[in-house]
Amino acid sequence: MVERALNVEVIVVGAGMAGLAAAADLVQAGVACAVFEARDRIGGRALTVHDLRVPVPIELGAEFVHGEAPITARLLNDARLAAVDIAGGHLQADGGPVRPADFWKQIQRVLQRLDRKGADRSFLDVLERGRGRTLSARDKAAALEFVQGFHAADPAVISAHAITPEPGEDPGETASRTGRVVAGYDHLAAWLARDLGSVLRLETAIERIAWQRGRVDVTVRTGTGKPERVSARAAIVTLPVGVIQTAFDAPPGVRFDPDPPTVRKAYRALASGSVVRLVFAFHEPPWSGAKKLKDPHALDHASFLHLRGAPFPVWWTAWPLRVPVLVAWCGGERAAALAGAPRDAIASAALESLADRLGVTARKMKSRLLAAWTHDWDSDPHARGAYSYARVGGKDAAETLARPVQGTLFFAGEATDTGGYTGTVEGALASGQRAAKQVLKALTQ
Repeated sequence: MVERALNVEVIVVGAGMAGLAAAADLVQAGVACAVFEARDRIGGRALTVHDLRVPVPIELGAEFVHGEAPITARLLNDARLAAVDIAGGHLQADGGPVRPADFWKQIQRVLQRLDRKGADRSFLDVLERGRGRTLSARDKAAALEFVQGFHAADPAVISAHAITPEPGEDPGETASRTGRVVAGYDHLAAWLARDLGSVLRLETAIERIAWQRGRVDVTVRTGTGKPERVSARAAIVTLPVGVIQTAFDAPPGVRFDPDPPTVRKAYRALASGSVVRLVFAFHEPPWSGAKKLKDPHALDHASFLHLRGAPFPVWWTAWPLRVPVLVAWCGGERAAALAGAPRDAIASAALESLADRLGVTARKMKSRLLAAWTHDWDSDPHARGAYSYARVGGKDAAETLARPVQGTLFFAGEATDTGGYTGTVEGALASGQRAAKQVLKALTQ
């Protein structure tokens, strides 16, 4: 038996960064809201762990502030949270002596070859058969690493048009300028939720969204297993791409009644990238005594280390903070293949490859290990992947999803951002604020 729980003006589905941003603006505007989150925590794909043994937050999901990120910057300032730019260099460890890497110059050379003329093709197709044919093998390898790592995408699936720079745009500016929230992204999530109180309901899963113009009836199931129905004038849906696509396929998942065909088509034009991320904390710098470091302190002030061809081809440090923490990153097809594998086996393989490339024995490196953390986003039923990217022909999907459906259904989340920040916290925040503005306009009509 389904019981009617309450009536509100707006229902927000999901308490990730997009949902929190939308709800915060609506509550501030005096709108009666209900925010439902299936997890037992807020933040969505921003997942921060604090361990007393480590003086920095352990980010298992979103970590970086990408590009200018004006909304993120403003909210961090309002919350009195500090962010720091990452200005260390890139190093390449390809089997010989570790050397400086011109990674972003290589990426720029490739991206500048792309254009939006003609039919859209996959990035891999352009690289192998299009204007990328004259590129060097090193540039192509760097480009593939970039697409798989930065975009978490399958090069054979991702739209070349979607990652082609706009005229006059610096292809690597947003990608290369990064920062991080010193206290951890969970502090920003907590600040956004500071006024939500009983509006926010955790461990409450959405089962069905029945809607017609001007009315939404949502069936939710709480931790007690008892279904309830909540009615509202409008709903903002902020679920990740992988979760939405599952909902359109078959139960279990959120059911839309009726199914909005334009929304289904737009989500089908997107993909959810795969990422495996390991965070290692050490008693002392694991590269100490590395035989392949000409400068024994090179990694003390470097930000990124590239191990092309290794199981985890990108690593980064805590720089500019002097803390012996390393993050191993694998995206795209390699990451999808690792999903569900035993954590200890993955961590061991990652450390062994790093030790080999640096010229340190695996035994010594592992002896310096304090702890390791990871989260399987592919297997997480509330995420079903890391973050989104556009399939071939899907570069305009975000524009479609950003438009209200009959003034009643509104979609937000990083995949719906139209400002160039898809796949980032900035995109999620921007989309949440955009949806809140749209809802406020709809409520007055």
